[in-house]
Order: sequence, then C-alpha cells, then structure tokens
Amino acid sequence: MSKKKRLKKIAEAIAEMGAGRFFYHIEKSSKKDNIDALISGINMMAEEIGEALLHEGYVNSNETIKHIVLMNFIIDLDGKIKAVNQQACDILFYTCGEIIEKSFDLFLNEKSAHKWERLCNMLKNKKMVDTSITLTFKTKSGLLVPSACYINKLGGEKKEVESILVTVVKHSKRQVELEEYLISKENNKKESSQKNNPFTLVDNRKKVKLSSTDVLKIREVRDFFMDNLEKDFPPIKELALEFGTNAFKIKYGFKELYGVSVFRFIRNERLRKAKMLVQGSNISFKKITQLCGFKSVPSFSSTFKSEFGYTPKELRKKFSAENP
Repeated sequence: MSKKKRLKKIAEAIAEMGAGRFFYHIEKSSKKDNIDALISGINMMAEEIGEALLHEGYVNSNETIKHIVLMNFIIDLDGKIKAVNQQACDILFYTCGEIIEKSFDLFLNEKSAHKWERLCNMLKNKKMVDTSITLTFKTKSGLLVPSACYINKLGGEKKEVESILVTVVKHSKRQVELEEYLISKENNKKESSQKNNPFTLVDNRKKVKLSSTDVLKIREVRDFFMDNLEKDFPPIKELALEFGTNAFKIKYGFKELYGVSVFRFIRNERLRKAKMLVQGSNISFKKITQLCGFKSVPSFSSTFKSEFGYTPKELRKKFSAENP
C-alpha cells in the first residue's frame, strides 16, 4: 500500500474518532516506519478513549449497560448473509443490498476469514452451538473493526432452516469497576430504604454532588497528570490548592468520573503510554521508564508484566513477530 493511501486511512480513522466512533482501527503494513508507529498510537488511543467514554457514560447513566450490541448477522450454512441490522451497514459503510447474499468472510480481514472458515466447518457438523470468537471486520474504505462476537447456531426441524446468528458486541474492559459501581448503587438503594423505615438505624452519610465547576477542576487535574506522566506529582493536598479546590473533591471526583482512584488513574495512564511506546517504537526500555515516570527499569518491567502478562521485552518481541 502506498504512503498516500496509508495517510488517507489515518485521516479517515481520525475523522471517525472526531465523530465519536472509536471502534475503528487502521491496518498496519510491514514497513515498520514512522507511519506504522503513528498507526499503532492511533489504534491504541481509539481503544482507550472508547473504553473511557463507555465507562463514563455507564457510571453516569440510569441504565445498566455492560455490553453494547454493534452488529447482527443471520448467515446460512453456506456462509452467505441472509439478514443484517442497519447499524452493521452504517459501521461497515455498505448498503443493505451490498451485504445481503454476500459471503460473510468478504467483510473480514484475511486472518479472521481463515478463523471463520474453520469455525463454519465445525458448525456444519453440530446441531445447536453457542460459542464466541474474536473477529476483525473490514469496512468498505479499509478501516478495521476488531470485535468480540457471539456465535449461535440456530436449529430447526429441517436442515435447510438451520442458520448462524452472529452478534457483534462492544465490551467494557473495566469490568471490575463496573461491578463495584453496581454493588455501591445497590447499597445506596438499601440505605435509602432504611432511611424511610423508622425501625432501622439511619446512616447520615450523604453522597457528595459535584458542581460543573468541580468537574472542570477535576478534568484540569486529569489533564495535568496526562501532560506530565514523566514527573513525580506533589501530594493531593498541594495539587488541590494549586487548582483551587480541595483534596477530598479530587479523590472523590476521580472515583466518580473515571471509576478509579487518583493513584490508579496515574498508574493506568503511565502503563498505557508505556505499552504504546513498547509496541510502536524502538525506544530503549530505560528511556521509556523515564518518559513514563517509573522509578527504575526493574520496577517498570515488574509493573508492566503484572498488568499485561508480558515484560516489555517479551511484548515487543511478540508484537514484532505478529507484525513483520
């Protein structure tokens, strides 16, 4: 693929992100140049922002959302698409007529097409199956949509009515925080019911309400962290004075807006930046340690492995092997 086409795909992906759609990724080439490094960064940024927005919308909504359905396909046993939802057409940039009766694997990248073929061969010999698989879809313009898919083989009295239902969902990776939120929400309901019951003890603790000014201050503090990850940060009390708020509101606000403590937020962002540099650059691990605010290379390596399951060296080697 030419440099011009690769840059065009980057522009398309950024345009989609600007419109609030963060599930698109860009396919990497085998060139390992600055454009590929930029693509790695954009892909990771899209994933992280998408996760953050999903989580923030979740904890601030009245609805309980753990998985968002993006696309639905009904496929016959020959692999042809018989029905599709409108959102799938919108995401893939095809009309319904361009998808119906086409082979499902035409809308997957090469690696996923092979995975789908193996799965289809297995499904043909089964009566009814419920399973899951990760597939990467390819849009009409060449952008990628990595997706978790639930696969259900639907049975029927006759062989010809059997079909496969593919449901594409967006998961939140922050499942622990989401579960904690549900528990706290349930506890709040119990506390509220106890207050209305004269025969129960009353808990006088009240949930703090953050004003729009408080939220702006907390976001300013977040931006300060994001822009200075390589530095040692002052105590929360000092930081609060500098930003014209108080330590409690910063601590409470981070938990409320981002689902994590201040310490965990900084740690997560340092690791996110480090992972991007490990995968998308040839910068030494000593330099990455400095750029991401870790105290020493051994400390960085240990924390990195605890989070991602690989040391920085192992992950870079694995990433290079998968993206020759």
